[in-house]
Amino acid sequence: MIRKATLNDIPKILELVNANLGTLLPRTTQDYEELIETTYVFEKDGRIVGSCVLEIYSPKIAEIRSFVVHQDFRGEGVGKALIGEAVSEARSRNIREIMVVTSAREYFEKQNFGACLNEKFALFWNGR
Repeated sequence: MIRKATLNDIPKILELVNANLGTLLPRTTQDYEELIETTYVFEKDGRIVGSCVLEIYSPKIAEIRSFVVHQDFRGEGVGKALIGEAVSEARSRNIREIMVVTSAREYFEKQNFGACLNEKFALFWNGR
């Protein structure tokens, strides 16, 4: 079952994130408190097995971030459902561009993410 996260869910979400720091950025309780209204969890048998955040930057653009699924539940549609929920939230707010910064490019391409109109790319300054 997917639902919006509550403040009480934050410790369990952080457990999932911290167990996946090889692919996720570290987050704090404060990070989640600030974005709790657009944080989603997937709960199975009373256990949080996945989560993601829709961070809204403007009326035009948002980012799906802190996307995580417990390793025992990967391949069961948990991630697809979480992404679908975040996309639905963005669409309900008329946000047209939803980005994701990821090391799992192929996974997100299967979820209909790609270059915007085949011309826009996220580029990052690397400071070198």
